Amino acid sequence: MVAPRTLRLTSRDDIVVAVPYLLGFHPTDSLVCIALDDRRIQFVARLDLPEPSALDDFAPPAAHTATLLAQYASAVILVGYGPADRVAPATAALTTELQSIDVTVPEVLRVADDRYWCLCGAPGCADGVAYDPSGSSVPAEAVYLGIAPLPDRAALQDLISPVTGPGRERMRAATETALRRLAGMLTDGRDPTAAVGGQPPSSPPEQVVTDGVTAVRQAYESAERGDVLSDDDVAWLTVVLMVPEVRDHAWITGDGSDAQRRLWTDVTRRAMPGLSAAPACLLAVTAYLDGDGAMARIGVDRALDADPDYRLAHLLAQALQAGVPPHVWQAAITGTTE
Repeated sequence: MVAPRTLRLTSRDDIVVAVPYLLGFHPTDSLVCIALDDRRIQFVARLDLPEPSALDDFAPPAAHTATLLAQYASAVILVGYGPADRVAPATAALTTELQSIDVTVPEVLRVADDRYWCLCGAPGCADGVAYDPSGSSVPAEAVYLGIAPLPDRAALQDLISPVTGPGRERMRAATETALRRLAGMLTDGRDPTAAVGGQPPSSPPEQVVTDGVTAVRQAYESAERGDVLSDDDVAWLTVVLMVPEVRDHAWITGDGSDAQRRLWTDVTRRAMPGLSAAPACLLAVTAYLDGDGAMARIGVDRALDADPDYRLAHLLAQALQAGVPPHVWQAAITGTTE
């Protein structure tokens, strides 16, 4: 789910050109749902396009998606990416679900090979319509808004791929030093390396929390200045983020800014594998607050790869799956109301 920045769509060409900007990447084998209310885009959802032989298995996710869309939308535009024998039955199934709960479907399009087809009976679409992104105002508006789609979803994943080579070895040494530092601060003498991939330190000394919160605040300040953290600072940050109180301070004070996104992207890439769940989840929260559901989902997946039991990642995954708008999530975690 995505809560996109504002783009004006005035034609079918605009819709087709805009989808990669709304998602953050160029989709393939996908069914994209653009949710509208009062002619304004509320969010965008993407489903994997089912194989023709698996259409029966598509019924439950189609019904679930329709229910979610109906919570925030009075109309939904459907855009399928793939061959006709996969797009047509999938869009038909979702259209039926949406119309059964009084959500209108004003446009159903299929996109392939720089052409689109209207699947809702519009004249002139039987042979497909060639579209030219340069003929739409959407790319220029997107550039102005700072939106640039990546080639595909894999390119998004590559943005947070772990560092390798000498950089990884430097981070390994820095992290070992940071772990020893934290171990020395724990009054109960527990070795924090036992928390890697498992449970974080419990009931940490007040000084540990204070120093951890300070590290988060200084990292945010450095990010605002455009500075890149040293290996030692990244290592210490990843270690103190094992402390729940420090991690919670980091995500509650997150604001979805570009500076914080750059920070958590960098820290996620440089973190040792057993310590990457927290920064990856913080990246997901930051992207989510910025309306970038695709990166939020990838951050969550990275966090769960590092720690399948990571509770914050599961909470955020549930919010994304339920289509909870970012402002509702933010209000819930901060205790504020609009």
